[in-house]
Amino acid sequence: MGGVDKQKRKNAASWLILILGALLLLYPIASTLSYQYRTIRQNEEYAGAVQELSDEAKAEQLRLAHEYNQRLLAAGPHARPAVDGDPGFADYMSQLTLPEQYRIMARVRIPAIDVDLPVFHTTRPKVLYDGAGHMYGSTLPVGGDGTNAVISAHTGMVNAAMFDALPSLKPGDDIFIDVMGERLRYRMVSREVVKPDRYDAVTYEPGKDKITLITCTPYGLNTDRLLVHAERAPLDPSAPEPAVSAFVWSWWMIAVLSLVLLVLLLILWKRWRDRRRRAREREQARSREQRSGGSGSGSGSGAGSGAGSGAAGYGFGSGS
Repeated sequence: MGGVDKQKRKNAASWLILILGALLLLYPIASTLSYQYRTIRQNEEYAGAVQELSDEAKAEQLRLAHEYNQRLLAAGPHARPAVDGDPGFADYMSQLTLPEQYRIMARVRIPAIDVDLPVFHTTRPKVLYDGAGHMYGSTLPVGGDGTNAVISAHTGMVNAAMFDALPSLKPGDDIFIDVMGERLRYRMVSREVVKPDRYDAVTYEPGKDKITLITCTPYGLNTDRLLVHAERAPLDPSAPEPAVSAFVWSWWMIAVLSLVLLVLLLILWKRWRDRRRRAREREQARSREQRSGGSGSGSGSGAGSGAGSGAAGYGFGSGS
């Protein structure tokens, strides 16, 4: 009985370890899906806050942003760190702000790869944990002749997909920027991989309205930067709202989930096989016991007959 209880405790401990291991592997998936849901809710709140502004207030914000871009282009775009006290930083941080969502300046949506992210001021590390960041020193994402707004987001985060799928974007795919009640449409034209210090890869060309999306590459190593270049395209006013899935399954999420399910199935199959083997062994043991019992009964009968015969012989001999 003690052996049976010990085996049960051992099995319970094994299952507990297995469940904890599965939960540990599944945590990044659950965290990523939760982040996607929170991000979309945040974007919807931003859209609602913009909608509550008067047309005059939104037009004023856009006017100030265009003026900022003109000043920046006249002085020359730069790649200085986004630090307090830097010349022009306070002016930058005052652009495209809302009282309710003061950190969000815009929203970027890429239907082809199911990206829907808020765009915050600067690309500081703490900012990029919450969504996409606008690179300080590049023009604001409000469009205009000769502009090129640079938007950056992470790849390979444990709890968020962000720009994980950016490498799969194809030329001709649409990118939408929502800013202060306006929607700008851009179309991808090219991509390139550069070193992190190649700021000159972001160009400003008269007569062109561009944006550049940046993320780390290759996946997991992050030694280089992937730049996706897009140019302004006409927006069809009758076009439906850009459709982006609320829950996006990245390749690594599918791989982890498949691995967990495969391990669980193998363990269940092994337990089923072991139970069948033990059941066959018990059945074989019972069969052997039954055969042994039958053989013992036969031997006892033979011994009794022999003894009786012997006694009779002795009696006959004695009687004679």
